Amino acid sequence: MYKRTALLFSLVIIFGFISGKDSFSQDKWWKEKKYKSESMRIKYDLCKKTFKDIGNGFQYKNVNNITPYFDTQVYLNMYSSDKGYYSAAQAEQILLDFMDYFTVSNFKYIRSNRFNTYAFVNGIYTYNIGSGKKDLKVAISLKYHNYKWYVDQISVK
Repeated sequence: MYKRTALLFSLVIIFGFISGKDSFSQDKWWKEKKYKSESMRIKYDLCKKTFKDIGNGFQYKNVNNITPYFDTQVYLNMYSSDKGYYSAAQAEQILLDFMDYFTVSNFKYIRSNRFNTYAFVNGIYTYNIGSGKKDLKVAISLKYHNYKWYVDQISVK
């Protein structure tokens, strides 16, 4: 009985460390504010969720977490020299190619800011290169319309 309890307790602790490492659970990049109304709180909670989904898309190399937030056009400024406005399908392919070539080892946000119809976040995209790692700066901006946050631009340099 004691061994079983100790094993269960150990697994819970290990899982807590592993799951907390790559998640956005601490959210130091997102400063909580008091809002004048419940609708404003909901609006900015949706903004935070959008950023989290996009961050998880980069962290886990899954563009399906990012593309639902694409509008008809997205501005990309990628390290691989792709720069300009692209349709949602083109932007998806560019991100897939980027993440295939620059294999992510870590992705995290550093800071964010939000306004009535605009929000942005800055972060770091760490990728493997040879036997080492290299950091790229990330900037993602969102625009708000029709009760949804959309990707306005993604810059990875």
